[in-house]
Amino acid sequence: MPNKKELTPEEELILRDKLAIDRTKMANDRTLLAYVRTGMYFVVTALAIFHLDDNRTAFNWMEWTLTGIGLTLMVIGVITYFVMRRKLRF
Repeated sequence: MPNKKELTPEEELILRDKLAIDRTKMANDRTLLAYVRTGMYFVVTALAIFHLDDNRTAFNWMEWTLTGIGLTLMVIGVITYFVMRRKLRF
């Protein structure tokens, strides 16, 4: 496995490299927001089904499934965000 080259304080990144790092960080932010947005859509859909279901039993499994998927997506998004953020530190 090749070693990553660590930059010393004397070696400064050129503008192109700094901009590439900034774009990557912003892409990481957008990815987090996409995970959270998708998870919230699942949870909101579960809440809508809950409010539309009159006898409260016909779609109970669907409500819990959608809520679980939504919360799982949000947790995965947050974990992925912090893992990538740690990798991007300079």
